[in-house]
Amino acid sequence: MTTDMVRDYLSTQLPLELNAQLHFRLLRNVFVLVFMSSVVIHLLDQQAGSLPGMLIHATTIGLLYTIGVGIATALLHAFRNAMQRVHVWHVWTVSLAGFILGYYFLPVDDLIAGLLDVDTDGHVGALGFFRLLPIWFLLTYLIVQPYLNESLRTELARLRDVNEMLERRNRGPDRTDQLVHFESGRTEFTLNADVIRNVAVEDHYCYVHYRHEDGYTKRDLAMPLRDVFAMLPSDFVQVHRSHIVNLHHIASIKRKGRSIYLSLDGDYEVPVSRHRLENVLPLIRQQISD
Repeated sequence: MTTDMVRDYLSTQLPLELNAQLHFRLLRNVFVLVFMSSVVIHLLDQQAGSLPGMLIHATTIGLLYTIGVGIATALLHAFRNAMQRVHVWHVWTVSLAGFILGYYFLPVDDLIAGLLDVDTDGHVGALGFFRLLPIWFLLTYLIVQPYLNESLRTELARLRDVNEMLERRNRGPDRTDQLVHFESGRTEFTLNADVIRNVAVEDHYCYVHYRHEDGYTKRDLAMPLRDVFAMLPSDFVQVHRSHIVNLHHIASIKRKGRSIYLSLDGDYEVPVSRHRLENVLPLIRQQISD
């Protein structure tokens, strides 16, 4: 998994909407996973305590973490209106903080066992912090996935809507009054903004891709991408840290797995960073409307 894939995953926006059935399923899965993990850890450690003590301990831990996950999701729902956008990394951060705090609440198990007069034989001590980290990871994954799946379904519907608008788009003639003059070192050339399809970073160089005769060609430019972007008119948008596109040259937008790509004229594909997608889609809509 590349750094870009991790960044796109963590920056995916979440709708934070779960129906009662999905929420119940989430909490059930949390309880079962924690309960079974606690039992397995005790069996591997060959604890000498009684079977009732082990089962009570596993049940208590499962309930504690289920309550914790329920509170965490409730807080996320409560604060979603105050936060303009909630992303995957928000959930992972809240989950990690809750896990660290929850670990120090585990001695509650000893209190419950004492009230029930059951010997746990130090079962809490068997659940070390780092042993529980894989369990935390799986729990957080269970929390994130329902939200993420719903987000991807919503996103797919939005992409279909934008593609339908792109298919109906009535492209006008090129505007000849928007000229862009590029000059860097020994490189100097001027292009009509409308013929520029995109700018891409390749091997530490910027390449300006533009329409030429019956196809497309490109010219290198020894400039940082941010400087090139500052020279371009408002019809251009940066969709990735290495790519700028002309909105007029977008043919369609599609999803491959969890990655988003723009198909440009000339059968050229450009990746779209997820943290930029929320800005790109409205700009495409606006360009089509104009």
